[in-house]
Amino acid sequence: MKNIFIVTAILIVSAAFVLPIYASQTDKKAGSHKEFCFKKHLNLSDQQLIKMKELKNRFHTDTRDLRYNIEIKRLEMRKLFTDPKTDDKTLLAKQKEISELRQQLSDKKAQMKIEWRKILTPEQIAKLDKMPHKRHEKRWAHHHHQMTKDQQKDNKVQKAKKE
Repeated sequence: MKNIFIVTAILIVSAAFVLPIYASQTDKKAGSHKEFCFKKHLNLSDQQLIKMKELKNRFHTDTRDLRYNIEIKRLEMRKLFTDPKTDDKTLLAKQKEISELRQQLSDKKAQMKIEWRKILTPEQIAKLDKMPHKRHEKRWAHHHHQMTKDQQKDNKVQKAKKE
């Protein structure tokens, strides 16, 4: 009985901290860097940008409970993992729950991207491959700034020859 009370109390306190964070996620600043990159690189119209924002906001609203559940399961996993009495089977079962929730979130994100793609023209879709990816942007920017002007000029010449 005491253990149930402790776990319940931990979940309630955790929810008090986690819910406000997820609630504020749809309040992104207008004109964010990512939005600017999409608009700039793909030459999006204002109408396209509005539709994409609507899809993104709907995604965040539709997945709020799912993201919350993932966070709760992660906290439960942390609690189980630090308990010496927890057996391997219980840990693996909890990890499987987390993995299934993450897969659901991943599927919903893929569906949102497919819906985004339907907003784009064929020319814009072709440009997607040339956009810098988030995880590579910093590295690319760092190397780009470290290059000498001659190296930058050589890279431009080589790109022009390929095209």
